Amino acid sequence: MKSNKKNITSNKKKVTEIFRYGICGASTTLLNILLYQFMLLFFDYRVSNLIAILASKTYAYAVNKKYVFRSKCKNIRELIAEIARFIATRGATGLLDYFGLILAVEMFGFNRVYSKYAIQAIVIVINYILGKRAVFVNNDAEK
Repeated sequence: MKSNKKNITSNKKKVTEIFRYGICGASTTLLNILLYQFMLLFFDYRVSNLIAILASKTYAYAVNKKYVFRSKCKNIRELIAEIARFIATRGATGLLDYFGLILAVEMFGFNRVYSKYAIQAIVIVINYILGKRAVFVNNDAEK
């Protein structure tokens, strides 16, 4: 009976975390896309995309740390390690986002706005997996 309650509680926490990630991920994606489209008024799509990626990744760290994974670092060393893991993983998906858009637009001739949407869908899934497994890992032992 205790094991069953533990599983239900664990499942509820997972669903809640995924829900929180959905909200925060949607707001991050919305920021990325709106900023990208706004920057298109002034810059080339590559520059616009870079600005949008950098701004949204910074925002994503803050909301994922505080609201999604509720990560608590015991000291500055853990915080620096967490930030480094975030930069490494989100840097990788940022490269996917940046070069994926260039590939879609220049190699395949796809629309630069719709391609951004499609790439964002892929990036969202990868970001959640990497965030859960590689970045915000300090709080997993406490759950």
